[in-house]
Amino acid sequence: MKLIHDILDFLRKPFPEDESRFGALKTLTIISLFISLFLYIFGPFGISDLDSDKFLICLGFGSMTFFASIIYQIIINQLFGLRATREAWTYWKWMVFNFGLVFFISLANFIFARLVLFGFIDWRLFPVMIYGTFMVGLIPTMALGAWSLLSQERKYKGIAKEINRQERGKKSSVSSYKELVFDVPIYQIRYIEALQNYIKIGFIDDHGKYNSKVERSTLKQTLKDTKDSRIVKCHRSFLVNLDAIVSTKGNAQGLLLTLSDCETIVPVSRSFVGQFRNG
Repeated sequence: MKLIHDILDFLRKPFPEDESRFGALKTLTIISLFISLFLYIFGPFGISDLDSDKFLICLGFGSMTFFASIIYQIIINQLFGLRATREAWTYWKWMVFNFGLVFFISLANFIFARLVLFGFIDWRLFPVMIYGTFMVGLIPTMALGAWSLLSQERKYKGIAKEINRQERGKKSSVSSYKELVFDVPIYQIRYIEALQNYIKIGFIDDHGKYNSKVERSTLKQTLKDTKDSRIVKCHRSFLVNLDAIVSTKGNAQGLLLTLSDCETIVPVSRSFVGQFRNG
């Protein structure tokens, strides 16, 4: 039972992902080129028997992989919302996502192969394509994914421990305490969250209770309005008050901040970890 429990816990772990579209596109390009070169060098599925245009056909398989992946991600993200939130993106969801991705790539490459190489589609041979694609792509991908999760988790847990040992920076000056953000004193603010064309301000009111309010603004403008204060950007959707941080934890996606008198856990994207690590 303990083994099953440990496996379930691992499957529920947050999974790291590229935080920029460019990074995801770069990864997809590398994978597509790898597939083209793998097919050209090893010649599986009868490719080694081709007399001409072998490289172009292998490049065609790589291109089909690239465009099929983009279409698949659009379908998954827009229609099904599997990757709706960063916090909900776990290892098992990543596995399901890649299982479907490999199947979609298999379908695209099967149609490409049958039409280009044979001129007709024989669906009885589709299971052979699925088997080959899964063996070449899915099993190594799952192993690399697990390794990436564990290495990133170990890294950010170590950084979190390092930060917790450090002294926090200097507190805000008296003058900064007098500054307001939509009538909320900066020293009372815990975090500010982006909500499309609005922001949510989480703060401690004059009675010492947590409260929140929504105002029409943007994180960019709010960050500009709080310049030289202890309010800093930590995520594409969050600003945080450095003086409100009680403790820091880490997982494969980055850091997680616990704030005083506030139940909301504020994430720190990997691209912003440096400023917290350096004080």
